[in-house]
Amino acid sequence: AGVEWEAYSEGARKVIEFLQNEMGVTKIRFPKSSGIGIKPISEEGTSRLVRAAIQYAIDNKRKSVTLVHKGNIMKFTEGAFMQWGYKVAREEFDAEPLDGGPWHRLPNGIIIKDVIADAFLQQILTRPAEYDVIATMNLNGDYISDALAAQVGGIGIAPGANINYVTG
Repeated sequence: AGVEWEAYSEGARKVIEFLQNEMGVTKIRFPKSSGIGIKPISEEGTSRLVRAAIQYAIDNKRKSVTLVHKGNIMKFTEGAFMQWGYKVAREEFDAEPLDGGPWHRLPNGIIIKDVIADAFLQQILTRPAEYDVIATMNLNGDYISDALAAQVGGIGIAPGANINYVTG
């Protein structure tokens, strides 16, 4: 879902020059040999995903929805995903902060929580009962599904799909 330019390509050079000259970016360590990727995360896409996850949890009497992200490092993409996820829970499902937040509770008792992706990858293997419905972005979801598939025999035998049951 990202937008990328290969290292040494004209596109990468142009993006790097724009970032340096127009945006004041100075943290590209090796600009001449760097590939560049942009990861768009939108409020609309986040809301659609989290709304579906919460509705699934409600419809199937699940206990929690966990927003898995790396917002401690990627504050404006994955951090925004987490914030927008909680916003959907509050504004569309009447969730209230739990013990002052950040976790929330729906009126029916479902807990909306978040966890940093690397902690989640450990905890889902060591304490799987703590998790129920998971909402995350594409790359994190790929890592998670592959790690969990390994628990049951490997990625070659674990089916997977990305399906939008609402709009097809």
